Amino acid sequence: MPQNDGQGPHFQELYFKHSKNIIIMKKTVLLALMAVVATTAVTAQDLEQRGDRRGPDPEKRIEHQVKRLDKKLNLTEEQKQQLTEFYQEFDKTQMARMEQMRQLEKKDREALDGKINSILTEDQKAKYAEMKEKEKEMWKEGREGFEPGKGFGPGRGHGPGRGHGGPGSMGGFERDMGE
Repeated sequence: MPQNDGQGPHFQELYFKHSKNIIIMKKTVLLALMAVVATTAVTAQDLEQRGDRRGPDPEKRIEHQVKRLDKKLNLTEEQKQQLTEFYQEFDKTQMARMEQMRQLEKKDREALDGKINSILTEDQKAKYAEMKEKEKEMWKEGREGFEPGKGFGPGRGHGPGRGHGGPGSMGGFERDMGE
């Protein structure tokens, strides 16, 4: 009677199937890794082109806008200069308006916090303050350059639940409180 050395036809069939699965798995992992590397490279290039999270610097953006209009409207040099000045003035006005809005939001947040604290017990106030502090730390760790009241976090989008963490946004500590 011949000895079964564990390498009969059944063993070879299983070994072949297993080997094919390993090869497929390796290819899948390699493709996934390549996708991650490509995505990272594109993101890094995009950030490099924009300079930072706020987009291109104002002078480059203005230059681009004037070039775009010149291409469509065939502007004179004087018109291009005037447009550049208009856009610069507009940017200054917008920046001032945004700073005013940040100050108003900060004032509104402080007023809201005062109202919330006015109805809480001492224990609840302590827990609420702790929750706010944790949120602030989370922002500092996860967002370079984030400053409370000036941030550039979740409030950059539009639509429901995307505010600056104000009432109804279900962001941050309000969500943690189960509201």
